[in-house]
Amino acid sequence: MQPVHESLERQHVDLLVALRHSGKLATAAELVHISASAASHRLKEAERRLGVALTTTEGRSIRLTAAGLHLAEVGEIAQRNLRSAEETARWMNSADRPAVRIALDFYDTAPWFEQLIGLHDLPTDVDFLRVGHEQTVESVERRVTDLGIVVLAARIPEGNVLSADHLVGVVRNDHPAAHRGELQPGDIVDATYLTVGDRPTHGFEHHEFFEPAGVRPHRLRKVESLAMALRLIRSFGGITVQPALALRTPPLDGLVVVPLAGAPIPVRWEIVLRKEPADDEVAMADAIRRLVEANRSSASVSHRA
Repeated sequence: MQPVHESLERQHVDLLVALRHSGKLATAAELVHISASAASHRLKEAERRLGVALTTTEGRSIRLTAAGLHLAEVGEIAQRNLRSAEETARWMNSADRPAVRIALDFYDTAPWFEQLIGLHDLPTDVDFLRVGHEQTVESVERRVTDLGIVVLAARIPEGNVLSADHLVGVVRNDHPAAHRGELQPGDIVDATYLTVGDRPTHGFEHHEFFEPAGVRPHRLRKVESLAMALRLIRSFGGITVQPALALRTPPLDGLVVVPLAGAPIPVRWEIVLRKEPADDEVAMADAIRRLVEANRSSASVSHRA
């Protein structure tokens, strides 16, 4: 009958790692915070469990055998991996808290993203998860996120309405439209036009503003982040047309928001929730409504002033 060997425990491996670096049992014992006598007993226990010699003595020094050196080398790697896993576990524990996941799509400059963080009466914590263009509704339905906000043409039947809005233009402060005080359709003929997608949506600027005038941009650049689009216009010029509410809070240094020439083009923001949302998700949606109303009120005051 073959002898049944026992596995080593972490304390045995730690001692072998310490022996590999120190070469002396007394020093290794100090490194693992035990006495030399306890270290000797632990070493013998490890050898008994494995049924192999792990060390040999050379005068007052102790040397690991090939088997002992192998265990020490692998054990040291295991120590590092274990420490890393422990830190990851602590990190995961700090992130493991109730949170409503809000879809962060192209309109990443919308005021509710930053302002939500500053509220002290939220029902739960909030996370922002990046989703692709036109994937907000799907991300909520598939439970990748819990809540989203989309912009729709005014002609689409109303759903969970957050706010009415209208389209405006954004240009650099040295653009003729900035001095003129309005964006005209012909301004895009020689310009780079920054937009989230290359497929125009009915009810927005292409069909309602540019197409009736028979013009199209000299160059179209897709950018799936409004914050990035604004940075590119500031640095290199160009034009974009966006809902006014999305431009309420982002840094606009060097940029000018101008109305579109002619009749306003209305759009609408709506909140996307699942059919049976959790109470925290409904409460978060209500908090966003209050933020939008507060922004609308402050904007009205500033215009009157």
